[in-house]
Amino acid sequence: MGDKSILLVDDSDTSTLTLETMLKSCGHPHIVRANGADNAWVVMKNKPVDCVICAYTMQEMSGLALLKITRREDGFSEIPFFLTDAAFTKIKVLKAGQSGVTGLFVLPFDESVIKSKLNAAFTRDEDPEIRDVKASFSHGLELIENKEYDKAIGVFTELLIRKENPEYYYNIGYIRTSQGKHYEAIEAFSKATRLDKLFAKAYQEIGRVYKLMGDLAKAEEFMHQAAEIYMDTDKLGPAEDVLNEMLESGTDSLNVFNTLGVLYRKKGDTAVALAQYKKALKVHPDEPYIYYNIGRLYLDMKETEQAKDYFRMALDKDSSFDEAKQVIKAIDLGLV
Repeated sequence: MGDKSILLVDDSDTSTLTLETMLKSCGHPHIVRANGADNAWVVMKNKPVDCVICAYTMQEMSGLALLKITRREDGFSEIPFFLTDAAFTKIKVLKAGQSGVTGLFVLPFDESVIKSKLNAAFTRDEDPEIRDVKASFSHGLELIENKEYDKAIGVFTELLIRKENPEYYYNIGYIRTSQGKHYEAIEAFSKATRLDKLFAKAYQEIGRVYKLMGDLAKAEEFMHQAAEIYMDTDKLGPAEDVLNEMLESGTDSLNVFNTLGVLYRKKGDTAVALAQYKKALKVHPDEPYIYYNIGRLYLDMKETEQAKDYFRMALDKDSSFDEAKQVIKAIDLGLV
C-alpha cells in the first residue's frame, strides 16, 4: 500500500509537516500537501490522489465543505477522506458522518491509529459485504435500464433496509417517475435531499416531476435550487443545462436570467452575461441587485464609468444599498 498517494490539507504548515513525517514512518512516502481547501480541490483535479486527510477547521473553507464537494463529484465520491481536529464535538462527528467521512484523526496524532485506519480504508473493497452492496446496486441500475421497475424497486428497498443512502432513494424516485407515480417519486427524491442537502440531481428531478404535474411554480423553485447547488460546487455545465431547461419550459423568471448572468460571468463570457442580466431587468426593472450585478460585470471589463452608472442606478432603486455605495467609493479612490 506504499504506492498510494495521500493529500494532506491544512492551512497550518506545522500540522501538515508533523502528519507527513508520521505517514512516511507508516510506509506512505507519496505525500502531496495543499494549503487550504481551495488549493486542495485544484490539486485533486490535476493530480492522481488516492486518499485525503484534511483539517476540519480552516479559515477560508472548512474541511467539512471540501468533503461535501468531494462526495458529490463522480470521480472522487469513493475516495478515502479523513478529517482531523483537536476536539471533535458530537455535532462535528454527526456532520462528518452525514457527509460521508471515512474516519477521524484526533490531534495529537497517534501513529498506530493512523496506520490501522489507512490500511482498513485502502483494503475496504475486499470486504465481502461491501462487494455485495455494490453488486446489488449495479444490478438495480441494470434492472432500471431494462425497465424491470418492480424488480428494481425490490433491490433498492432491500438496500435501504441495510442502510439509508440518498442514491437508493434517488433511483426509487426515478422508477416512480417512469411509472407515473408522481407523489411517490417526489417523496423518494425528497428523502434523498434530506440525507444529502447538496444532492442537486434529486432537486432537479423533483422539479421535473412538478412540471409533469403542471405545477410550474414548484418546478421552477426546485430546478433553480439544483442550479444554485451546481454553481456553488463549480459544476457550471450542469447548472447551465438546468437553467436552459427552465427557459425551454417557458419561464421568464427574474431568478433564471439573473442566475444565468452570474453563471456566464463565472465562465468569463461577459457579453452573454450582460445579455442575461438585461433580460432580467425586463422582467423586473426595479430590482437593485440586477443593476449592481451589471455594474460588477462592467468592472470586470475595466469600464469603470459605465460600472458607476449602474451602481448609481442600483442606489436610485434602493438608497440604502451599502455594497453599491462602497464600490463607487472604491472606484473614486482608484482602488478598483
